[in-house]
Parts: sequence; C-alpha cells; structure tokens
Amino acid sequence: MSEGGDGRRLRWADHRAQRRIAFVAAGVRAVDQYGAAASAEQIAATASVSRTVLYRYFKDRDDLRQAIAGEIVSQVVASVLPKLVLDVESTPRDVITSTIGTIIAWFDEHPNYYVFLREQANDQSLGAVETTLADRVAFLLQGVMSFFGMEGVEAEPTAYGLVGFVESSCAWWLTRRDKPDTMSVERFTRTVCEAIWLMLEGFARSNGITVHYDEPLPFAALAGGAS
Repeated sequence: MSEGGDGRRLRWADHRAQRRIAFVAAGVRAVDQYGAAASAEQIAATASVSRTVLYRYFKDRDDLRQAIAGEIVSQVVASVLPKLVLDVESTPRDVITSTIGTIIAWFDEHPNYYVFLREQANDQSLGAVETTLADRVAFLLQGVMSFFGMEGVEAEPTAYGLVGFVESSCAWWLTRRDKPDTMSVERFTRTVCEAIWLMLEGFARSNGITVHYDEPLPFAALAGGAS
C-alpha cells in the first residue's frame, strides 16, 4: 500500500515537472513571438491552457518569468560552449569568430530574448549568461593564455572582461540595428571579433610573443615546454 502510494506520488511529481517544463518552453516561444512583455495570457495561449492552469505550476509571475529566463540562459550557453572546445587545428580566428559569431547570431535571431533577460528586475538572468560563459572561457584560457604570455591568474579577469565587452557591444548594436546607417550583422560581428583579437594579440606582443590570427595555436610547443 505504501509502495503504491509512493509510486503514485512519484508519478504525479514527474507529471508536474514535465508539465512545468512544457509551460516554460511555451513561455520562451511566447517571448520570442510577442516580446519581452509577453503576458501570462499569451504564454497560456501558446501552451494551449488557461491562465489558471498555467499558474498551478508556478508560485507567481516572478517564478514564471524567472523560469523562462533560466531556459533562455540554458539555450544560449548550450549553443556557445561547443565552440569553446580547442584542438590542435584551432586558430585564434576559428575560436573567436565561432564563439562570438554564435552569441551575436543567437541574439540577432531572437532579440526579444535578449530584451527579456535585460528587463528582469535584478538582471540575474543576464548575469548567469555572462558568468557561465566567462567561467568557461576562463577555464580554457588557463590552458592557452601561455600562448599570449599571460599567467593563469590573469585569465579569469580577462575572460570576464571579454564577455562583458561582447555583451555591451550586443546591447549597443541591437538597439540600433534597424536604423539605415547601422552596420550589418556580418560587419558588426567582424568588428567585435577583430577587437577581441587585437586585445589578445596585444597581450602577446607585450610579452614578446608572436601569435598569428590564422595559424593554429602551438599546442605541440606548449606540450614540449611542459615535458
């Protein structure tokens, strides 16, 4: 009897969790379609339920919107992290353009998501995107910044600075991209990527190291130096 009761509770908890996930996904779609101010009614309609049913799965409006923001953050991170994996063929251009290009393209295709994150009351969601990405970048930089003459302790603030630079640049461009004299997404991406490269290359030069934009990072030399 107890096992049956426990089984039913587990099935009900799983059902609620799955329904909540589905409603969050509907919320993400509603934000994409209706904008950052998408209402609970619009989210419920997107999920094909009533507003009353929707709120059975969330404590309040803030809980709903925070869950939506969390899902958007997860999608951004999932799209970017694979681009941060380096191998012996990776060049600075490859890494920079694939990573930054993915971030910019993502928000270019879904500007309402970006606005939604920025409009959260405490901006924790946007911070989660930056922090997660910057942490990952910092981890990678620990292994590769010797190519640019930087010690591991310098990698973390540099990573956070680079991510902050990209986010601020995106914010600037997204508010102006529909104006006739604003650069295209391709030119904007190229400009941001080149700026990041120049910052990194500047670190290398200041340390007497030459790293070329289109040549693979010298993993073999690094491995040899460590042996």
